[in-house]
This record gives sequence, C-alpha cells and structure tokens, in this order.
Amino acid sequence: MSLIPKISVITITFNAEKVLERTMQSVLNQTFADIEYIIVDGESKDGTLEIIKKYANLDNRIRWISEPDKGLYDAMNKGVKMATGEWINCMNAGDIFASNDVLEKVFSKDYSDNITFLYSDNYYLEENGSMSFAKHNHETLSILHQSCIYRRSLHAEHGYYIVTPKIIVSDLLFFASIPEEQFYKVDTPISCNMKGGVSASAWCITQALCTKVVFRKMTFMQMLFHMISAHSKRKFPFLRRIL
Repeated sequence: MSLIPKISVITITFNAEKVLERTMQSVLNQTFADIEYIIVDGESKDGTLEIIKKYANLDNRIRWISEPDKGLYDAMNKGVKMATGEWINCMNAGDIFASNDVLEKVFSKDYSDNITFLYSDNYYLEENGSMSFAKHNHETLSILHQSCIYRRSLHAEHGYYIVTPKIIVSDLLFFASIPEEQFYKVDTPISCNMKGGVSASAWCITQALCTKVVFRKMTFMQMLFHMISAHSKRKFPFLRRIL
C-alpha cells in the first residue's frame, strides 16, 4: 500500500445546523495530507445546506449531495459509493475527531495489506460538559463507527449496509462479517462523540446485544444481564452509578 493513502471522511446530515459546523471544522482542520470530505444530506429544511455550501465554496476537498433517502444506512451507502479514498471514516454530524492530528497519528504506521480495519477507543461528551472515556475491543464486537477507519474495498467483498426500517445495527452486522485477523487497534483515540441518538435507544441496544450473541461474542446469559441492566438504568437513573 502507499505510505500516504487517501482517506474519505463521510458525514451524513439531516437538519443538523446546530452541530454540523464543529464536525466540518474538525475534519477540515486535520493535518493529514490527503482527505476527501463527503457530506450526504437528507434534504434538510433548516440551515444545514447553507453551512455546507459556505464551507464547500472555500474548500475543494468537500463533495456533497442533498436529496431524500431511506434513512441512516441508505445515506451512508451513498457516501461510500461517492468515495474515492482507500480508507473510509464515517463521522456523524455533531461528532469530531479527538484531535487535529488524529489521522496523521493513525497513518504514521504502515499497515500490511491484510489489515483492513483500524479502530480505537473514544471520548464521550457528557451533558455537564465533562469528558468520559470508552474502551473498545473487536473480539467482543465493541466498535464505535466514528472511531474506526476501514478499507473501502471491504464493501466490494462484504456488501453495503443493510437498508431496512427493522434493522438499526447495520454497521455492527457489517463489522461482524470481517475476519478477526484483519482488525488492528491503534493506540490513539479517534473520535469524541455526543451521547444519545439512535444508538442509545432501547431497540438499538437490544439489536446490538442480539447480534453479539448470534456471532458468539457474548453468551445468552450475558445478553440477558446487559438487557436487564440497561432497562434498570433507564427506569431508575440512580442505578447508573452502581451497575
């Protein structure tokens, strides 16, 4: 592989005027040499398009479209199909890279061709303004989309994200299809993320736990414990400090 690969960063948006600008600045301020920035908008009705156009007029690394889509994963698939980089990162609107030199740090190392999926830990921005740290491990299928960078060629081999209203863990299913020996955890945390959103919903958590059982990353009893724990934390917030 080349020592300085091209990276396509994809951001999907819909009525994201309040949080999009910080994400765009985080991507465009990366010190890495070769970035392509793709924004896929779901035909926003607020000021999102004005923000996209403002930055696109100033930076030719930005490519964008705005049109109706069938949801989160349909928009991601559009971004992947637009991408020309060797590697892909999906940074949601509102989320940012952990620092301006994250990509430069990640690719200061040359990876062999059999490594197709890079991932790391991440930070979360708490409601009170403080930061928390979350560790990830591909062996337990604990991977955050924004904190991974993978080869675009994986989609040719394993397909695109499943698009259906019934499945909201299509990224996890895609990650689970990749052989374990192709994963590599990098030392530097990749992203800083807002809490909440679809991934924090009870239905999404349930699907994620079931996926881990199906792919033998978790036992049925472990899944049951996590489901009861998550439900208890939602019903009784004080238990978050205990469980």
